Amino acid sequence: MEWKIGMNIVNHTEIIQESARNLEAVSCPPAAGAEADAPRLGRAGMCRAVGAGESRLGLVLGALLILALVVAAYRPILPGSFLMDDRRLIEGENPMVTGALGPFSVWFQTDFALSTFALWAQWLAWGARPGWYHAVNLGLHALSAVLLWRLLARLKIPGAWLAGAIFAVHPVGVASVARIAELKNTLSLPFFLMSALFYVRYEDASAPRKESSFDGPAGLRPGAAAAVWYGLSLAAFVLALLSKTSTVMLPLLLLGGAAFRRGRITGRDWICTGPFFGLALAFGLMSAWFQKHQALAGQALAPESFWERLAIAGRAFWFYLGKALAPVRLNLMYPRWKVDASRLESFLPALLAGGVLLLCWRFRHSWGRAALFGLGVFAVTLFPALGFFDSQFLIRWQVSDHLQYLPLIAPAALVAAGLAAALPARVFRGVAGVLVLVLTVLAFQRAEAYATPEGLFRDTLAKNPEAWAARNDLGVILAERADYAGAIEQFTASLQSNPEQADAHANLGQVLAVQGKFAPAEAEFRTALRVKPQDAPTHRDFAAVLAQEGKQPEAVFHLQFALSLQPDLATRLELAGLFFQEGDLGQAAAQYRQALRVNPDCVEALNNLAWLLATASDDKLRDGAEAARLAERALGLPPVKGMCVPGTLAAAYAEAGRFPEAIATAEKAVREETAAGETRFADLNRQGLTFYRAGKPWHATIAKRAGQYGLSNNPP
Repeated sequence: MEWKIGMNIVNHTEIIQESARNLEAVSCPPAAGAEADAPRLGRAGMCRAVGAGESRLGLVLGALLILALVVAAYRPILPGSFLMDDRRLIEGENPMVTGALGPFSVWFQTDFALSTFALWAQWLAWGARPGWYHAVNLGLHALSAVLLWRLLARLKIPGAWLAGAIFAVHPVGVASVARIAELKNTLSLPFFLMSALFYVRYEDASAPRKESSFDGPAGLRPGAAAAVWYGLSLAAFVLALLSKTSTVMLPLLLLGGAAFRRGRITGRDWICTGPFFGLALAFGLMSAWFQKHQALAGQALAPESFWERLAIAGRAFWFYLGKALAPVRLNLMYPRWKVDASRLESFLPALLAGGVLLLCWRFRHSWGRAALFGLGVFAVTLFPALGFFDSQFLIRWQVSDHLQYLPLIAPAALVAAGLAAALPARVFRGVAGVLVLVLTVLAFQRAEAYATPEGLFRDTLAKNPEAWAARNDLGVILAERADYAGAIEQFTASLQSNPEQADAHANLGQVLAVQGKFAPAEAEFRTALRVKPQDAPTHRDFAAVLAQEGKQPEAVFHLQFALSLQPDLATRLELAGLFFQEGDLGQAAAQYRQALRVNPDCVEALNNLAWLLATASDDKLRDGAEAARLAERALGLPPVKGMCVPGTLAAAYAEAGRFPEAIATAEKAVREETAAGETRFADLNRQGLTFYRAGKPWHATIAKRAGQYGLSNNPP
């Protein structure tokens, strides 16, 4: 369905304004404690303070409108495409998909374990259909916007619903919502907000109050209700940490929320947040270990002193705040800053940020209270993305829109609260409608850039020609459609911007190898491995090039090294194939057996091991009975293109002495392969039939010519 901006400008404005009127109209009396704000806010201000009403109808209307805004803003990415590292994180490097970890072993053995689990579950559900992954991200994003609304309403902050709507359609959020790989952002934030909301409910339930004002779960006394809310908050925090560990800053926000609500932090607040701080410390240390030993293994970051990082952090703070307040000229990759820590002016942004926070603290008993809380939440949640600690994202980015997905909730709340407190109700509704409409249009335009990978990278390079990572990724797209000249141009330009980029060297090597230029291809691969010696995919790709050159022993070495770094199924199957081509059938069989231990339903391993056991020239290796069992199992699984399992089963039956079954199976295979146009497989099965009808099994001899094997016409 095409989204027509000219028609929808009026429609969206009318919907937003009408919904705002409906929400206010169905408002129930303010929650306990809200009357205290009446003299300052007025009745309309109170309605906006509690999020435009607490009735069920108001909640449903507000949530549905937020969902509709999300769908309208993100329509260009549906069904969408896989972008950047989406496929790699879903399939290639997801340890649950590769078989390295299982549903019970994944926890605490990798960073972002819950996000890894969720991607695996989606892969099982919809495989390589990106539209469903995008739909999940949109749903989680809309849920976060609704939860932000409800949290701010609970805190009695004006403009709560508007804050949720601003977050829902803010263009900065597109960098997280439109990328499937950023599920860790869209999954962690709902749990983060749930934990904060449940904690506020816990505080309200445990505060002294009249029985009539108790709003805890039905059937529970205030004390029991408080315990339930506290347990739910703690559990949600654990889930947020398992989704993405940048949520570790929540305990500081809980203390800040206590100070915002009551004007002080008590000893009880420290005690109650103690378990949250304990979890944050444990997960923070664990994440630091994973970043160093897994995400950054074999990769070196550019050396930067603490003072350089502090200067960059100051600039990053204002950069992110500026993009949150004026989301224009957004880009996937921004130019990197070069700072001189020996010059005082390099620290002016950091000093200015500290000065603003101190000014708000100085006037915390008046206008500075709300500003201090909002900017404090922004600064605290942004801290993990400021680059003080070594993290994988620093390889590509100093700043990136996706890194402020969580912190974005603070500017959204500040803007909404400021408008709600400063404007009359009628004016507020009109301004809110226009603001949300403008942001929706900007988000729609930004989402259009994320609709296709090539469109995203060309948009990036138009704004930042020095974006070496975007040039590398664009080169991959061009190479996949056989535009090798264009791909080489992009890879070369990428290396000019960043010569120490292993991926571009390896990609350039692959393109040169496809063109038959093996000598320069080898040079590029060796440079890539010098820069990134522990990169398993590069070792694997280099092995494939070496095998094409006939350098099987060196190819075997690189595949074995890749397996030692990353024991995935695909690499093991390639190694088994190389051993088979070299005539080392024992090693080939051993690799296929290891592959089946990882994935007993791997059709390729079942078929190839069965063929080897049925046709090997080595009498000690052949086992017709086991070969038949393996081939029968492979035949019962979904077929794999380019593999003739019935032919393998016929050879296995013959080796086991079951010639009538071998003949019947081979004849059926000939008919099916002929009908399917697979003449090569049909001819092979006809050759096999000549042996089976003569009462002889079919054995193969290995010929090392050009890495191929031939079929013997003289079986023993």
